[in-house]
Amino acid sequence: MSSRAIVYARQSLDRGGEGAAVERQIEDCRRLAEQRGWDVIDTIVDNDLSASTGKPRPGYERLLEAMRARAVDVVVVWAVDRLTRRLVDLEVVISLCESTGVRLATVTGDLDLGTDTGRMLARILASVARGEVERKGARQRRANEQRAAAGHMGWTRRPFGYDRSNGGVVVVEPEAAGLKAAAETVLAGGTLASAVRALDGQGLTTTAGQRWNVTSLRRALLNPRYAGRVTYNGADVATGSWPVILDAATQERLAEVLRDVRRRVQQGTALRYLLSGLARCGRCDGIMFATPMKNRGTPYMGYRCPACYLSRRLDLVDGVVEAVVLGRLARPDAADLLAPAEDVAALRAEVATLHQRRDDLADLLADGLLSAQVVRDRSGELTRLIRGLQDRIDSALGDSPASQLVTADDVEAAWEGMGVRDRRSVIDMLMTVTILPAGKGRPFDPEQVRIEWRGGVSSRTADTSPM
Repeated sequence: MSSRAIVYARQSLDRGGEGAAVERQIEDCRRLAEQRGWDVIDTIVDNDLSASTGKPRPGYERLLEAMRARAVDVVVVWAVDRLTRRLVDLEVVISLCESTGVRLATVTGDLDLGTDTGRMLARILASVARGEVERKGARQRRANEQRAAAGHMGWTRRPFGYDRSNGGVVVVEPEAAGLKAAAETVLAGGTLASAVRALDGQGLTTTAGQRWNVTSLRRALLNPRYAGRVTYNGADVATGSWPVILDAATQERLAEVLRDVRRRVQQGTALRYLLSGLARCGRCDGIMFATPMKNRGTPYMGYRCPACYLSRRLDLVDGVVEAVVLGRLARPDAADLLAPAEDVAALRAEVATLHQRRDDLADLLADGLLSAQVVRDRSGELTRLIRGLQDRIDSALGDSPASQLVTADDVEAAWEGMGVRDRRSVIDMLMTVTILPAGKGRPFDPEQVRIEWRGGVSSRTADTSPM
């Protein structure tokens, strides 16, 4: 009676999907079985599956079940590393062969797992295969580092806004325009949800064919790729060799907006109210939000701390803060509240120097003089410095609603003509508003609102000038 044989074939990566390497393995294994007079009762294939990650392989598991059931006498593989690249998996196979009598045959030479010499040889071969996996991984990581340092863009799926043409990366104009419009919406104070609706309205989907959502759009807007930056393992390592869709200054402003802790689910409500998401709690220093409330059955809007539940009437707090803002900005020295005179040219030169220092990190990474972790840390610190300088430049150039109020002939009229978004911007730029606890049953008192002008000078609401 001929021995029952199962042929097992596997390859880790099938880029083209043809399974050519698997077919060659099967041909060689069947030829060996025919030479030995074995009856091949099944052929099991795990195509495009790694044997070194420990992830489940359906075919491999089915093979083990056949061995446990003693439904096979010989397992035929092209080489041991086609069956397993991990010693822990090999020990399972060895144990099954010892307990069931199943033999293991390879095109590259039989292994008798019933003997100590055969088991030792199998373990050596598995160790060699594992070592090659690790060496290959190290080579691949080094190659990836070099490509990143050289400014090349790599992708497994086409990124939104880009495509390849004639060996280079080109911009897909309709997608790029949609991304720019989304960035403008967010920077103007709009929500990610509204930007998503705009993309849907234009019929633009992700390159996976999915509709955009808040999470995917946020991730795209913050991706350094669109500012022409190459990242590797989270580190900003080089300037890319492809066209920029969102310039660095725009993306840095987006990062400030989208990573602001005050942007939360309530932002739709927050943007309708002057201090929602801006006012701080005087009891626990948390952020307070506009919340519908009731007093003896009468509904009203209040600012409430979600952590300790301190609350105050919204309209009363707003009235105090607006009076202070208008009183202070109407004074002749109101411009003193804004950023002092700056040498914008010098600031821009310093920004350019920091950008160059950040770019130079790529060379140090490529030369092996710095690790990816060190590059990531230093790059992050340089990015923070750049953002701070850019904020100073923006303030010096008067690109803010506060500067518009300071130069207005009629501050109160200018304030009334502003939307809530710009009013909030003024308050956020000039001061910190803290709502203080007052004790149960005490009526509202303007003294319960503390205003600290930027720069750390504190004043009660009755005094509209920084002390």
